[in-house]
Amino acid sequence: MEKMVVGVCLTGGKNPRLLYQNTMSYTGWINGNCNMIIDNNLEGTQHQFGYEWDLYREILPLHKEQFCRWMAPITLSFFTDKTFMDAGCGMGRNSYWPLLEGAKSAYAFDYDERTVAVAKQNLKTFSNCTVALQSLYEIEFKNEFDIVFCIGVLHHLVKPRQAIENLVSAVKPGGTVIFWVYAYEGNERYLKWVNPIRQAVTSRLPLPVTRGIAKLLTAILKIWLWFPQKKPYMQLLQKMSFRHIEAIVFDQLLPTIANYWTKEEVLELLAELPLQNLQIQHTNGMSWTIVAEKV
Repeated sequence: MEKMVVGVCLTGGKNPRLLYQNTMSYTGWINGNCNMIIDNNLEGTQHQFGYEWDLYREILPLHKEQFCRWMAPITLSFFTDKTFMDAGCGMGRNSYWPLLEGAKSAYAFDYDERTVAVAKQNLKTFSNCTVALQSLYEIEFKNEFDIVFCIGVLHHLVKPRQAIENLVSAVKPGGTVIFWVYAYEGNERYLKWVNPIRQAVTSRLPLPVTRGIAKLLTAILKIWLWFPQKKPYMQLLQKMSFRHIEAIVFDQLLPTIANYWTKEEVLELLAELPLQNLQIQHTNGMSWTIVAEKV
């Protein structure tokens, strides 16, 4: 029997879109009913990213600029003397900068043993940081942290709403949640021409083969970046080394689940949660940064 994951339909009309779907196994609507969820494949993308972080493990100075863009309007000084959770920490780069800024303590976690090992190595100089093997679906903290952030993870999950609910539960009343996710707006060309290749080809190939493709595409992109660029994100890429860009390209090619949400879909994901003063920013013209206070 063919496996399916069908997500909740958010938009009506002739071309309804899915809030989330496993692009590896998604086959379509069932009897025209877009409210049905058939979830026979809960395997996420953590092992693919474990392979990535085991390869691209070094923290670079430009990671700080990336992090600050993803967190805006929150600044690094906001973390001083505060406790925070880094949900889906990867190799630890997003915890590194707040800890360096003087955060009181950190709890960083991911769900692949290779990833956690790299994060522990990168954050070993901070005695006030705990790095753990943890699932976003099994968070037991309640009203614990001043700040909870999740950067670049929710759009790779089978069940993002459940993860968000757990993260909101973990932050203290009056505390801050920060999420960064891919946007549909600003990525239309990518979604039309490149994303289908990810879905049908690169996410299915052996990871070393996909990495080879990433190297080739990075070489092409580096040539393009020799020319003047108007978009801020492309200007940021111009500052990066070949290996740094290669890691970004590889990151785009490997996941079986990658959602690009409209602003309305992001707001729907956050609906009816105990949040106030919500801000949503179109970061780099191609992603969403969401900042809110817990009631």
